[in-house]
Amino acid sequence: MKEKNVRRMLVELIVPPFLYLLLTMSFTGILEMVFPVLEEPSNAMWLLALVNLLQIPVFFQLYRRLRLAEACGEEREGRRRETAVPAWKRRLGPADLLSAVLGGFFLARGFNALLGLTPLPRLFPAYETVSETIYRGSLLSQAAASVVTAPVLEELLMRGLIYSRLRSFFSDLRPAMLAGALVFALFHGNVVQGVYAFFIGLYFVWLYEAYHSLVPAVLAHASANASSILLEQTGWLDGLYADLPLYFLTTAVCLGAGAFCWSRARRIS
Repeated sequence: MKEKNVRRMLVELIVPPFLYLLLTMSFTGILEMVFPVLEEPSNAMWLLALVNLLQIPVFFQLYRRLRLAEACGEEREGRRRETAVPAWKRRLGPADLLSAVLGGFFLARGFNALLGLTPLPRLFPAYETVSETIYRGSLLSQAAASVVTAPVLEELLMRGLIYSRLRSFFSDLRPAMLAGALVFALFHGNVVQGVYAFFIGLYFVWLYEAYHSLVPAVLAHASANASSILLEQTGWLDGLYADLPLYFLTTAVCLGAGAFCWSRARRIS
């Protein structure tokens, strides 16, 4: 870790999630007071979508200021790196974006299927409560919360702010990437989702580093969440649980396809 003030490091890492929690509680309370219908369990996902939407401009401005500060610091040192270019000014090719989306989809299904082969879901069933809340709402509310708003907000918070600050405290990217994925795992609040979030989080942070942009990570995150909703709504993989060889094959295919998309991301600079 680079020589920096430990207190400053802790403050810079703690402030974003603390602000997230504060805004989440505040916006939730205000929206429930103004629109009592949002207190109904069936509208929980609409409430989450609105809370996320209200927070996105706040964290976007924080991320924008951080990237501009990084750019100014590098210019003062006389070494303007590619990473100093703000994400919203960088162009990405259609093939890059498609690969990120497919990678998110296949890795999400592969990691989830792999977890299903372990005893974790039975040992730590707390994730079922979260799943019931998500899938209780309408398909549109699930999409608004999990596919549209959550990926943008969480990538701004996790990769844009927390990981970017972790990266500045480590001389090597790899410990920063592992630490960033670990924070993302802890953010989910239960063991099963946390293990899944750690591995999929490594993919998101790899995309962020490979392209120096949040866009591929946001799209991959949205694709991963969409795959879970699609699976739940259609039940198109339900038959796999009764056919173990087919389950193993599908898991391997998803992980292989996801790994191929992962490998297509440009090398970390």
